[in-house]
Amino acid sequence: MISTAPLWALVPGGPGVPLAKVGGEPEPVGPLRWPICRMCGTPMRFLFQLPHVPGKVDLSPFAAVYVFQCENPDTACYRAFPDEGANAAVPVRTGEPKVEGERPKGIPYNVWTLGFAPAEEDTAALSVDVNEATDEQLRALDRAQEEAPESKVGGVAGWLNGDATLQCCDAPAHFVAQLSAMPFGLDFGDNGRGYLFRCQRQPEHFHFLSQGA
Repeated sequence: MISTAPLWALVPGGPGVPLAKVGGEPEPVGPLRWPICRMCGTPMRFLFQLPHVPGKVDLSPFAAVYVFQCENPDTACYRAFPDEGANAAVPVRTGEPKVEGERPKGIPYNVWTLGFAPAEEDTAALSVDVNEATDEQLRALDRAQEEAPESKVGGVAGWLNGDATLQCCDAPAHFVAQLSAMPFGLDFGDNGRGYLFRCQRQPEHFHFLSQGA
């Protein structure tokens, strides 16, 4: 199988890449303002962070990106969608490390380190339009989804409920990474996945969405 983009599996609990982790508290590389949900006005819950790693994750000129979502038990904020204000992907440049703003009252997710392992996937099969695919292409898509890493950086998004590639500034956003809910215990619906994208025309804009299985 051949991938047309650099691809690395995110290995739970693997040899840690500095700043690559799920859960716990964010480890800022510079000033980080804790995001507030635009729908309910409460601080979001921290999910995970990814660093800029040359040759693996290109976040330049930022040193890391921090991902949050609203998990207010008293509301039904639309956290699965990228533009409703109930999730946030915050890029941070290197500077004085500090976290500003109010934090949520709940318990943080358990901490997991993330390792990067070389991987492959059938990019052509994963990129097929299911609305126009032949039966053979759909079977190839099923095989490719089973064989591709569930959590990864690079490659193409492995959608659970149909292609939801983001449009930003009238262009398809660049896929950065995806993270499976399990084994981390993240709340992405029924054992779903979260997807991180970056605007190609305004690269300071990152977007996050999730799909349930």
